[in-house]
Order: sequence, then C-alpha cells, then structure tokens
Amino acid sequence: MLTPFLILKKKIMSTVYEYIAKSNPHSAKSLCESYGYTITNPRSMSNNLKTLINNEGEDALKSLMDMHPDKEIILEYFGSKPNKKENSCGCKSSTSNNFAPLEAYLNANGKQESDARMLATNTNTIIFASALVLAVAIIFKNDK
Repeated sequence: MLTPFLILKKKIMSTVYEYIAKSNPHSAKSLCESYGYTITNPRSMSNNLKTLINNEGEDALKSLMDMHPDKEIILEYFGSKPNKKENSCGCKSSTSNNFAPLEAYLNANGKQESDARMLATNTNTIIFASALVLAVAIIFKNDK
C-alpha cells in the first residue's frame, strides 16, 4: 500500500511529458499527428511527446505547453507582472517586470553568452594576442 507521501513523491518525479500525456491523452495524440507522426503505441505517449519536441523544436513545445493542464496557474504565478515601483529614472514604466533578474541569471532568454563561452572566447583572444607578440618579437630579433 502506498502512503500519501509516496504517492506525492511519485507524482513529483514525473516529467512534463508524462503529466500532459496522462492528463490530456487525446490532445497529446492529436498534437503528434498534426506534425505527421503516427502513434503506434499510445501507452508510451510521454516518449512520443518527448520525441516530437526533440525533432520539431520550439513550435511543437509551444503547442505542447498550450495543452498543459495547469497552464493558467503557471501563467498566473510566473507570468509577467508590471513593476509598480518607480524606476531609477523616476518614470513608472511598465516594461520592466519582477522576473527579469531571474531570467538573466538562468540565461533563459538566450541573448546572453554563458560564462563558459565567454571564458573560452577570452582565453582564445589571449592566446592569439600572445602568439602575435611572440611572432613580432621573433621577426625583430632576426632583423638585428
């Protein structure tokens, strides 16, 4: 017999694909079929959804998230909320939201370079500059 804790733990451990496939199986099947996939095993719908997203990308992911059973709650909690405080310029602009620092920290917007990429670029620049200085030094040494 499963205790409530174990049931809760089991629900938390599932993926979003499993959750949507179990909560909305007909829509999940329709989504896969709308992208031209034939569902041969409806029992593995979560794997079908995962394959669909891996193959089709962002458009399929947006369609999948539209059918998420808790979409309204998620949007209500995490949606863009205008910042009602005055900005440093003194205006009450509603373009900034409370989640911008978190988004920048998680690199969720894709516009900022990751630390690893930035480090690799800086390292390559330093190596190139060192090689250039060394080449110039060798050229001037041979001229004397």
